Amino acid sequence: MPRLIAASFFLAVAAIGFNAAAADGPQVPPGVTTKPSGAGVLLADAKGMALYTYAQDSRPGKSTCIDACAKVWPPLLAENEMPKKGDWSTIVRDDETHQWAFRGKPLYTYSKDNYPGIALGDRVGNAWRIALDPVVLPSSMVIRSIFLGRILTDIHGMTLYTRSDEEKGRSACEAKCLETWIPLPAPLLANDIGASTALPRSDGTRQWAYQGKRLYLNANDLKPGDTLGQGVEKLWQVAVLEAAAPLPPWVTVQRSDMGEVYADSKGLTLYTFAGSLEKTKLTVCDDACINKNWRAIPAEADSNSNGEWTTVAAEGGGLRWAYKGNPVYAHTRDTEPGAVGGDKWAAGAGGGGGGFNPIQRRRDYEE
Repeated sequence: MPRLIAASFFLAVAAIGFNAAAADGPQVPPGVTTKPSGAGVLLADAKGMALYTYAQDSRPGKSTCIDACAKVWPPLLAENEMPKKGDWSTIVRDDETHQWAFRGKPLYTYSKDNYPGIALGDRVGNAWRIALDPVVLPSSMVIRSIFLGRILTDIHGMTLYTRSDEEKGRSACEAKCLETWIPLPAPLLANDIGASTALPRSDGTRQWAYQGKRLYLNANDLKPGDTLGQGVEKLWQVAVLEAAAPLPPWVTVQRSDMGEVYADSKGLTLYTFAGSLEKTKLTVCDDACINKNWRAIPAEADSNSNGEWTTVAAEGGGLRWAYKGNPVYAHTRDTEPGAVGGDKWAAGAGGGGGGFNPIQRRRDYEE
């Protein structure tokens, strides 16, 4: 039987982080608002709805999100063409409308974001990213997004850690400790960069620190997204800049053949449907068939949305849970925690799309 991982543990470690960025943020044009966060300044439209960039927009001044894509990801339109000013410019879309761009990247909203303050489109398809003016960092540090939130890593994507008992810049990791914990090296003549400082070590080298906390790599982490140092000796924690929203109390994490997946309180894997469920119902599996094989996850009227987990209207009334705006299901033939018997169920059938897919808790979202 796969081992149950209590969601409460991850809620506790996700709460560890640095203070929110104090920067005032970039100057923005009319119709754009900002919100400070630990990882930088988030960009939003006039209503406070999150803005996004698209990885496929690689050609300067060109948007590749048109037609059906633009219905799901509406462009942030400008009234007319505007001259470039600082980080801001406009591009001309194929329909001759004008769209705002930040540092050359066209900006979009997401149709499934239904109220200000959420960002369900972040990391969708590993191509969409929330628009962020990040905190200033040395070239040896990067902000990456994992299940804990936005964290600091080295340039190779390896997780950085801090130690809770280090005070006033003093290193508490020496001698044998250094066999497991590797200080993030700083050049001998490095200057302070934003909240990053280069602190001396007893061997004459220097080490990067962020907001006064020395940064270390863990020798047991083998690939980006690994966090094997989290909680070690109750002293070490991942360098979280902006913690992920806590999971709803009924959601757990299970080990499966596909890696870690989200599950309900009984440990049964949760799924979303990729594609058109209506087409699938018309061609290969009608409502009775769907109801036989799939169980919707109902939500109470007073259920609180948490980050990527929200509630949507259910057929016949009431509410149901959704993940990133997509309704959530359990497969009726999954009987043990971690079972993924519904993976790719109805994939491609009758033009319905990608079928049912387990909701994976990926280790590293930005490969």
